[in-house]
Amino acid sequence: MSYVVGTAGHVDHGKSALIKALTGIDTAHLPQEKKRGMTIDLGFAYFKHHDGTPVGVIDVPGHERFIRNMVAGVWSLDMVLFVVAADEGWMQMSTDHLKVITSMGIENVTLVISKADLVDADMLALVEEEALEQFLEIAGFIPDSVVVSSHTKKGIDGLRQHICNRLDNKIEEAELTFNTHQQQAHLYIDRIFTVNGLGTTVTGSLCGGEFHVGQKLTLQPSGEKVQVKSLQSYHQNIDTAEPVSRVAIALKGIKKKDVERGFCLTDNPEAGFVTNDLIVRLDSLLFENKCRNNSEVEVAFGTFNCLAKIFVFKGTNLARLHLNESACCFWNQRALLIQHGGSRILNCGAIVWCGPVIKQHRTKLYELLTAMPEHPTWEDYVMINMSLYGYAKRNQDEANEFGYLTCREWLFTEEFSTHTFSLIESIFNQEHIDLSANELSSKLQIPVDALSALLEHLSNEGKLRQAGELFSLGTGRNEAQLSPIAKQILTKMNQAGKQGYEAEKEKIPGAQKELRNLVRLGFAVPLEGKIYYEKNLYMQLVTEMIEGLVLDARFTISDAKDRTGLSRKYMIPLLNRMEHDGWIKRIENDRQVIKTLESAIA
Repeated sequence: MSYVVGTAGHVDHGKSALIKALTGIDTAHLPQEKKRGMTIDLGFAYFKHHDGTPVGVIDVPGHERFIRNMVAGVWSLDMVLFVVAADEGWMQMSTDHLKVITSMGIENVTLVISKADLVDADMLALVEEEALEQFLEIAGFIPDSVVVSSHTKKGIDGLRQHICNRLDNKIEEAELTFNTHQQQAHLYIDRIFTVNGLGTTVTGSLCGGEFHVGQKLTLQPSGEKVQVKSLQSYHQNIDTAEPVSRVAIALKGIKKKDVERGFCLTDNPEAGFVTNDLIVRLDSLLFENKCRNNSEVEVAFGTFNCLAKIFVFKGTNLARLHLNESACCFWNQRALLIQHGGSRILNCGAIVWCGPVIKQHRTKLYELLTAMPEHPTWEDYVMINMSLYGYAKRNQDEANEFGYLTCREWLFTEEFSTHTFSLIESIFNQEHIDLSANELSSKLQIPVDALSALLEHLSNEGKLRQAGELFSLGTGRNEAQLSPIAKQILTKMNQAGKQGYEAEKEKIPGAQKELRNLVRLGFAVPLEGKIYYEKNLYMQLVTEMIEGLVLDARFTISDAKDRTGLSRKYMIPLLNRMEHDGWIKRIENDRQVIKTLESAIA
């Protein structure tokens, strides 16, 4: 287990000096930072937890002009050190930073009173009391507080121990507070550069899962496929990076110019949502500032930020955002709204819907989102999808407690399944051609992944027939619709009988195309070695092979030859085809029945 903590607080309140005292590392890396003595971009350091695990530390800018960099720094933190200087006390940017932290849903915060060597005990007590009052008023809780001096090192060892203890406690609480989007391995990129001998290299905080050297990842929102060439964490080359940790990743398969800050690396191409349209449930009580309808705002989440048009739904705290750029985001992820052209925080909230919504669904969706619990789970998202569309992608770890039809990773209501099949019947009856899942998806306006799962279920039920990538109704066949060449081939196939029709021995022009059509239409069954059996003969051989055998019964190749009279030349391809079709499975040299004739009929 790794950890990442970060600083927050007013500019020049000693955040960078505190990190140097904790870690021995100077986080300033830009020339202008060293010259001006002010953090502009994110800085990074680390120290060792008492169990030897590295604890990453992010130095976040304190100046209001760099508020977007602050959001980029705090999104992944396990803990925040909120720094208030004893000689200056609470300032305006202290308030703004605390609002950002609260906006991002971070509650593991410790107040650090810095520069304790510059004031007396009475002033220390006064500054601490005021800061705790501000926390209670703005964030709604009173944090632990620690007094330190980076100059004299007073309190630094105690703070380091305090951080380790709080991180240990966080592990115990993690299962209760884990958001679904965090369970997907992902890394929002905050830096991109080129390293000699390695090429394009990116850095970020890894959350939700592990990355491995050699692993193939997806770079969102571009969808580019990349491979991990090497990993480095806290100046050590590693084979596996664990969450949550600061990681540098050398990427194979992409150029630096094709990567941007705010892009997200995921281990699963389906992790998160890539979209221009979001619905955010605003924390309307957190700020007095209201978002003006149809105005332009800046949106920040992860390390991503861009301009967006905002449309607030009257009478609700829901706002639709149309981003100027596509982004990768996660359900229930926190987002911040910033004044366009400035640094004033307008509002914040959780991303509760991704993607455009057709007009006839909008009113119902808004009602469902408004009624959602204050702290929703992925189950709430699934329920909204089921209510709105009749289907949803399920969480693989969740039980199907509501009796929905389960098809692979998708859930469907019976009403949706029945209605969709009625529409499919109408399409086939009108068009009289076989159609692929992609073609049906376009006609039905159902996502192809969801529809493919349902089509597979309907095929298993015998309501549809699948041949290759094409689907047709039921299992009926119409030989009259075959071409003359197809009829000729079918005649020869029937004449060949158990010897099988060997296409390569025939010199019929266009035979290969017509054979594929015969298979697609269910007249022929292909075996290895370009051998074909007429469908009824294939089913006869299947019957001869397993008739009278119970589920899990085993038989040998010799038994199969006795039952069917086939030679080994045809027997092995037939057995392999039966295994492909789910009748049997191979166990060493034997075959085991996994589907009986009775269960197939039922």
